[in-house]
Amino acid sequence: MADEVKTMRKALSAAVIAVLWLAAAPGRADVASGWQAFLDGDYDTAVAELEPAAQAGDATAQYYLGVLYDHGDGVTRNDLTAAEWYEKAASQGHRDAQFKLGLFYYTGGGQSAETTAIRRDPKTAARWFTPAAEAGHPMASYLLCRLVDEGRWVERDLDRALSLCRAAANHGVSGAQYNTGLLLVEQSADRESWTEAYTWFLLAKRTRYPGAKQNLDVVAKWLNEADIIRAEAAADAWQPKN
Repeated sequence: MADEVKTMRKALSAAVIAVLWLAAAPGRADVASGWQAFLDGDYDTAVAELEPAAQAGDATAQYYLGVLYDHGDGVTRNDLTAAEWYEKAASQGHRDAQFKLGLFYYTGGGQSAETTAIRRDPKTAARWFTPAAEAGHPMASYLLCRLVDEGRWVERDLDRALSLCRAAANHGVSGAQYNTGLLLVEQSADRESWTEAYTWFLLAKRTRYPGAKQNLDVVAKWLNEADIIRAEAAADAWQPKN
């Protein structure tokens, strides 16, 4: 689990950096130029442009400044400081900041120094994933699904977990596709649910998600040929939501 979440955090951070400029269009020129400086590798300019706007309460600037401290670009890396900026933005409803703050608490900060590390706190992670998931953040939905399904830090609710995982699965999150299949099989023995589960396991298998093939084979034993043809057709026609 520890290795999985560390790998997940690294991959998600890289993905966030790749799409941030397209995903959020800052209204303030200093915020826009600051983030462009970051993308250009001019970190000193990025900090100089973003920090005043962040201090003035601009949620987008606060989020971007959190990313700088998260990655140690132009500043000394400090998870606590990154979390503080993420929280300022998250408290203003910034969806990506809510997710990133939740991710900090889901995985732990990843640094060894006690003064800069964030302790893993899944209950707090769930608190921040919730508004991000409600705002349509796929990975927030998936990770919150896992917490709700596990039921150790938040109340276990299989219907809610399925709804969250299905939402993320529809956006193409492989792990959510796999977990949606598991939840469908766990919650119901009816043919429709297992046929849908087959579709999700098949989609997860196509991305080589671990365990998907084995579960696909198990579900196949309980379906007839018509069910499998229908499930495969659904998988072939599936397109991720934007």
